[in-house]
Amino acid sequence: MTTGFERRAREALSGSPLVERLEPAAETLDRLGADAGVERISGPLLSGLARTIAAWPEAGVFLSHRAHLLERLAAADAATLEERERELASWRPPDPEDLEDALDALRLLRREETCLAACLHFGGLAPFDRVSGFLSSLAETITREALDLARRGSELPAFAVIGMGKIAGREFTYHSDLDLLFLYEGGADAVAPASRVGQRLVSYLTTMTGAGVAYPVDTRLRPSGRQGMLVTSLSAFERYQSEQAQTWEHVALLRARPIAGSVSEASQTLQHVHGRVCASHDDPWPALLEMRRRVESERAGEKDDAIAFKTGAGGLMDVDFLAGGGLLERNAAALPEIPSVPTMLRTAASGPAVEALLADYAALRRVEAAARWWAGRSVEALSGASLAAVGDLLEPGQSGGRLRERVLDSQQRVRAAWERVVEARSISALES
Repeated sequence: MTTGFERRAREALSGSPLVERLEPAAETLDRLGADAGVERISGPLLSGLARTIAAWPEAGVFLSHRAHLLERLAAADAATLEERERELASWRPPDPEDLEDALDALRLLRREETCLAACLHFGGLAPFDRVSGFLSSLAETITREALDLARRGSELPAFAVIGMGKIAGREFTYHSDLDLLFLYEGGADAVAPASRVGQRLVSYLTTMTGAGVAYPVDTRLRPSGRQGMLVTSLSAFERYQSEQAQTWEHVALLRARPIAGSVSEASQTLQHVHGRVCASHDDPWPALLEMRRRVESERAGEKDDAIAFKTGAGGLMDVDFLAGGGLLERNAAALPEIPSVPTMLRTAASGPAVEALLADYAALRRVEAAARWWAGRSVEALSGASLAAVGDLLEPGQSGGRLRERVLDSQQRVRAAWERVVEARSISALES
């Protein structure tokens, strides 16, 4: 028998391909319908809740066991994420002395806040840029608290967690990994304790508990990649970046920001390294073109009708490389405090073509977010099976065919911009 909530959810999804996902979730819908808080959820919030759990049923299972979260959702509005982001700055685990409970608290915090953000996002109450910034703050909070747990008993004078890529630029999205570097201060006697802190931190974030994992962690951007040590001293890091790192590593370094631990010491080191790296590049484009072709060959092999919106031709990575390459080419003396791709590109170049490129970048980012929520994991491509659902999740009533057209149009324009720059071997091609 259809519950009141199931009926309301179906009405909210009327005409949407997402409604098909409600059929296997009858038990979950029953549990949600029995919650008093759900009865007070209506309008955009009801639409957001229905779309969130239809697109990713696992979220519905989780929400059905979180009565207090449903109460929060019933009281939410357009200002909720901004208010909650301020509260995260002072959040601490309920019992940090109990390691198991503290780790569970970190995981539950991530899941609860992410579900709340998704309901507001897909209900049209929070634009994706706002959601992305919130998810970034959430990840920084959890990393900070995990580091505090990992540093217990350590007498290291300085240990910093450097966020790379999305987390550095506050461009996190659903199911993002944490790309991290670990820097410490000291000589040979500090290597062992620093390594222990780094290993504990990775374990505290990635180990599966009854509440899941906090975040997947990727440390491959450290000096020498997988062959390098997990932790690097501040002085060794500066030497490596100045003397050994390749151009693509310098581009990655431009999207680096201390997010936990000894932020001040690490910031000074990064500023110095950034200055030396940017001053050493006159023409980064041949090396970046070679790297870009390699990524496309290895990671964007499109099968059937799949659209590689991240690594494929005209994907998000084109804009990422344009932003970083532009800063290197122009020997940027001052880098943005928050190294998002839009801020980096606007620092390197300006004009209508730059803004048009960033509009397409933003559109592809929104596609990425919806595709990841639908898949329940990190994905880099859209296929025919997901196009209709992702299209409707992004914009109610948008067909899969229309989404395909929009994505391909954006990628065509982005690739044209990339080709203009690498052919001219200058970011100034976007300004002419």
